[in-house]
Amino acid sequence: MIDADDSYYNDLDMHRTMLRDRVRCEAFRHALTKSVKSGDVVLDVGAGTGILSLFAARAGARKVYAVECTKIVDFARQLIATNSVEEQVQIIHGDIESVELPEQVDLIVSEWMGGNGVDEGFLPAVLVARDRWLKPQGKMLPERVSAWIAPVWDGELENDLDFWRSQPYEIDCSLIAETTIGEVKYCQHHITEDTLLAEPQQMWTTDVYTCSVEESRSPFKASLLFPVTRESRFSALATWFHADFGQGIILTNAPDAPKTHWGRFVYPPLNRAIKLEKGIDILVEFFCGPTTAGHCQSKWSVKVGDGAWEHHQSIN
Repeated sequence: MIDADDSYYNDLDMHRTMLRDRVRCEAFRHALTKSVKSGDVVLDVGAGTGILSLFAARAGARKVYAVECTKIVDFARQLIATNSVEEQVQIIHGDIESVELPEQVDLIVSEWMGGNGVDEGFLPAVLVARDRWLKPQGKMLPERVSAWIAPVWDGELENDLDFWRSQPYEIDCSLIAETTIGEVKYCQHHITEDTLLAEPQQMWTTDVYTCSVEESRSPFKASLLFPVTRESRFSALATWFHADFGQGIILTNAPDAPKTHWGRFVYPPLNRAIKLEKGIDILVEFFCGPTTAGHCQSKWSVKVGDGAWEHHQSIN
């Protein structure tokens, strides 16, 4: 679970970013409008400002329980009151794993995805809520989330590393370059289809109806082989997700999709960029271990052709 006392989700600034993401919000609004039946009871897990609860109420829910553990609940109460749905939406300040609800629910909605789906470590809480409060045959939104990865050429990252390696100001700053190689780069919107060096591959899929709480708390792992499709330079791995809400509604931060606040996540896999020939194979081992602090520990290893394996892990 997210640490409620030390979370960036306490502040409205983070929520502004999410609320301004029309692709994200419209996907949830559309899914709730299609899924909520008149008289349904809805549970919003990690409700934040309450925007998804508002969508559910306007879709016809009889009652919406909006559970949020951070201090943003104070703002959520005001937003619910401003929109005159206090009778429908009940804000509950607490941990979803321990709060008590007065009834079972017909639908659970939660925006639990990080840049590659599971990396914020919030999925276990959603599944605990499912096991405690969802009626038999109840619905979950989203239903399935898959994580994708591809090798890329990230020129911006390489320019950054070159600067720190060039002894700027006649100072040896190579330590900064070495540190940068272990940093995951968030919201990298400049990673687009034309920067991909091979066909993207799926790392894993999480079905929220069948995934157990134990599985969601275990590391997610993938071993993949990428045949390079064009001559280029190689400097990083990029990841993203596809969230399936059913009924043809998809939310994704993929390189070929409309812009979202997530962007792509970039993992610098190589100490130095290398030139690739078309047809050479890139082997990738990827590990994502969700933590209880709203983050994860990532590890990635890369082997190009007959070269040696290169191993990295996140330091942020």
